[in-house]
Amino acid sequence: MDFTKNTNLSIEEISENKTSGNELSVTKTSDSTAEKTFTNNAFSHFVTDTMTILWEPADSGCRLLRCFGNSPILNVPDMIDGRTVSEMGAYCFSRSRPRFPEKIYKTIFINIENQETTLESGQAFNQKDFDFSAFGTELDGTFLEEITLPDCATTLHNAAFYNCRKLKKLSVGTAISGIGSDEFMNDSQLEHLIIRGKDSEATGLPLILERIAENITVSFCPNSSSSPESTVFFPEYYEWLDEISPAHIFSRSIHGEGFRMRKSFENGILNYRKYDSCLENALTVESPESLCKIALNRLRWPSRLEDIFREKYENVIKNIWALLLPLP
Repeated sequence: MDFTKNTNLSIEEISENKTSGNELSVTKTSDSTAEKTFTNNAFSHFVTDTMTILWEPADSGCRLLRCFGNSPILNVPDMIDGRTVSEMGAYCFSRSRPRFPEKIYKTIFINIENQETTLESGQAFNQKDFDFSAFGTELDGTFLEEITLPDCATTLHNAAFYNCRKLKKLSVGTAISGIGSDEFMNDSQLEHLIIRGKDSEATGLPLILERIAENITVSFCPNSSSSPESTVFFPEYYEWLDEISPAHIFSRSIHGEGFRMRKSFENGILNYRKYDSCLENALTVESPESLCKIALNRLRWPSRLEDIFREKYENVIKNIWALLLPLP
């Protein structure tokens, strides 16, 4: 009986299939519906009623490789098999499936009312012949709309969110310290980034914003609160290279104040004075819609907002309002 391809087995079916050698064997059983977890020292996957997680050890923590389930809203757990989920693997949530190890070894943990049933297999199977659809829908760029990473996540490997075209919201803790290339490329609907921390503490936000050139709203929500302490808007920007012929020397050009706004950080902390100082140039290059979002967010959540900038933001709203609704 192939337990990897049939994830809806009852405990009775499992207990009747006691085997030895390279096949599956049961060390303890219980008699109710099961929550299943597959794991071992080389490659593992964690299964609940609604989600399967493929992962591998990474130092003292673990690296997430792929998720399966039935909901477009994904909350990645803090711990798997006693290990902190510290890394998001390359192409983890991408529409393109990541490259797994050639052989996958499995151990199944079934936890029922605090009782644990363990099934072990020393036999490997080749991923090329394995039907991953047995785990459910792949939680990738064609399906996911919201992702919440655990507070212990520190590293986002290359293209972890590449081509997540339906992703709208991403929530992360403050511990992000490493991020790969092409991280959010083609994530055309990503519009809201939640930082679960105070706006006065160092976070990985500057690293993340370096990988997002599109419009993005950032909310600081300390203590996992749904109410933001502060919300700021970073408008999109464009950059390109102009060739200076015939020497093949290139000149870098950037359009949009969003680039300079993304540089308003000191030691991982947003410097609001630097951010607010970008308004002067933004008035000449940004659209009325972007200016409204910048001004309204700063006025609604005026964290460390100086009076001189408050007045400027109020004038932005008044001027745009006058354009939209001209007085007779």
